[in-house]
Amino acid sequence: MTDLDAGGLVLRPVTRDHALALLDGRTPGGLVLAPGYPSRFSLEVMQFVVSIPEQDRGFGPWFMHRKPDDAVVGEIGANLDAASATAQTGYTVVEPSWGQGYATDALRALLRHVLADPRVRRVMAETSVTHTASRRVMEKAGMTLCGERTGDVDGEIMDLVVYEALTPR
Repeated sequence: MTDLDAGGLVLRPVTRDHALALLDGRTPGGLVLAPGYPSRFSLEVMQFVVSIPEQDRGFGPWFMHRKPDDAVVGEIGANLDAASATAQTGYTVVEPSWGQGYATDALRALLRHVLADPRVRRVMAETSVTHTASRRVMEKAGMTLCGERTGDVDGEIMDLVVYEALTPR
């Protein structure tokens, strides 16, 4: 997995060693962590990294490194369902770094990367109907609203909106 340029960020692969250190409450060697990092969701991503072999992880995850100071502000990645040629993406940015365009930059870069893969026809993402900031991120990154559904998010049933980006084939 390679680094991806993402505007104000560089996306760099999350390694198993990084994940183990963060889960152990340590700062991985070579990383600078932004205030608020890691979030609860970030630690869930790290658990995913240590429990799934790298070849089965899909696209990523990558750390979002802020270019000016190289600090990690979040993660982004996508899982591929080969049968439907659909990748499901997820991302997080720590709260002190919200509102600075990092999620949008990262999602744009991820969409370029994933949609260039011949195995992928569609990338999907979803968020709570009421999470307007996340909805704006998906729209600014070029995704379009394609539906709504009710789903379980961390044990809570909620109304979700579903966005997609399609390959230009």
